[in-house]
Amino acid sequence: MKNKVKIIVGGTEYTVVTQEDAEYTKKLAEEVNESINDMCINGRISITAAAILTAVNLCDRLKKYEKEADALGEQIEGYLHAASAQLARYDELKKENEKLKKDIETYKKRLKEENPSVKEPDPLSSSVKAAQTVVSVSPEDEAAEDENAFFKMLNEESGM
Repeated sequence: MKNKVKIIVGGTEYTVVTQEDAEYTKKLAEEVNESINDMCINGRISITAAAILTAVNLCDRLKKYEKEADALGEQIEGYLHAASAQLARYDELKKENEKLKKDIETYKKRLKEENPSVKEPDPLSSSVKAAQTVVSVSPEDEAAEDENAFFKMLNEESGM
């Protein structure tokens, strides 16, 4: 939808036909008008010259932003390429992992067939054995030992 927007730039009113929002167009015009007015403050430069300088400055900013956008686009392309390479590597490793899992199962079956007396270790039983070898002392046991040591020391000192 086309909008007719009235703007004032350099003291002159213009009607602009645009597909952009009216408020957006007015803000652009205000920015241009402010730039022209800033250049005309000292009175040494005409409105026409200020408008030309403003156009050159805005074109300069546009070109710099385009260059920056291109650089960011290239950087994003680099990131996408790296991500794609990592995804391919992930897929390779996933396939290799699946192959290794199958190999392990094959070796387990072969081991069982060749040595039926060898049993697969039970991970739970080894954990239980490890837990049984740990000696634990409760706080009550420690207190009783401390008390016995105290009385033993008293008896030794008193000669009993």
